[in-house]
Amino acid sequence: MAIGTLYLFSRYFETDLAKGWTIALTTMAVFQWFNAWNCRSESKFIFQMNPFSNKFLVGATAIVIFMQLAALHTPFLQKILHTTQLSLSEWLIIISITGSIVLVEEIRKFFYRRKLI
Repeated sequence: MAIGTLYLFSRYFETDLAKGWTIALTTMAVFQWFNAWNCRSESKFIFQMNPFSNKFLVGATAIVIFMQLAALHTPFLQKILHTTQLSLSEWLIIISITGSIVLVEEIRKFFYRRKLI
């Protein structure tokens, strides 16, 4: 998670520090969204589980996504948090990098199921 966050931050901070902070904050948040969903089971594949079986997780995810969007799109919060809006292409880059946590965790689960870990 740290490597992905620092990599994306390093691509922006020299030219636009606010964009770099925003990218880093959003990347850390999205890593945690994916991680929360992926850690629902220590051994089951993420897509084997009913996504609505934990209504608290669904609700919490909706709330944190709303809060992240508010931090990026509300002028008052932008001023406090030193954030700026992100483009669709920046969101796609963030999601592609943060989605790697699912792959890493699924590889761990694969070896766990094989009793190699």
